[in-house]
Amino acid sequence: MFAQILSKISIVFLLLLIGALARYRKLLTDQISNGLSRLVIVVTLPFLYFYTLATQCSRDSLSRAWVLPVSAICLVLVSYLFGRIVSFFLRLEPTRRNTFTYLSAFTNCGFLAIPIAFALFNQEGVLMVVIFNVGYSILLWTLGVWTLSRSAKTDVHPLRNILNTGTMGLALGLLIGVFSIKLPAFFLETSDILGQATIPLALLVVGAILAGGGLKKRVPYRTIFSLVICRLVVMPVLALIVTSIFNMPHLIRAIIVLQAAMPSASTTPLFTQRFGGDHDLAASGVFFTTLFSIVTVPVFLSLV
Repeated sequence: MFAQILSKISIVFLLLLIGALARYRKLLTDQISNGLSRLVIVVTLPFLYFYTLATQCSRDSLSRAWVLPVSAICLVLVSYLFGRIVSFFLRLEPTRRNTFTYLSAFTNCGFLAIPIAFALFNQEGVLMVVIFNVGYSILLWTLGVWTLSRSAKTDVHPLRNILNTGTMGLALGLLIGVFSIKLPAFFLETSDILGQATIPLALLVVGAILAGGGLKKRVPYRTIFSLVICRLVVMPVLALIVTSIFNMPHLIRAIIVLQAAMPSASTTPLFTQRFGGDHDLAASGVFFTTLFSIVTVPVFLSLV
């Protein structure tokens, strides 16, 4: 089972490797990677959200998958609390503690989860991930932004940040899908083309981030080790236990475990630049959690 899952998602990690090689060859510099990352966050990912929900989501599918956004909120809150407790015992200074907590709670639930779900479950898996992200996005732009900005001298209003293209794409897609609103074919086709660009672009960017100096950042290995355990071991184990207790359908359970096993959000370095936080820990945390997730994700998915 492990080998089958690993073979199916190997294309995802091959694209990560290509992104890393492009960074090594200086085809994807930090400036270009940051620009592409913003392009994905602001443009292509919202269109992927919109198109997926507008064309595939219905009242029936939403009634079957309502547990996913609820699970997203629960996962983030539990991960947040656990990360906060661990950071306290590590005796991190406030800015690093907030970044550690953010890295523990907020995962790569779009850039990496979507292509893996597509590789394993085709378009239905993508739909389930997008529905999951409805709950995740609410906390990302409120609790997440507040966590990073609380120790920085920045004029940030978390509730205002929730109004962005990503949440708008989710909201409009849900509205159109649930109420079966007909849209012009050319608009849907345009949304589909832009949305399809998300997966390769996102994986190339993540690969470039991994090759961008994660090993060069001066962060204590004790801190990184604790983050890896929190993010890649404790949360998926907890998700496996809870989903088995409630006897959830296989696809729903697999998506929850997949999201719980995801590494820290690859956009964290961008968020620390924008809202405050420890940029070195952000880069190192993304690097090491993504690196070790190459092994841990297939392991936990094989146990579902």
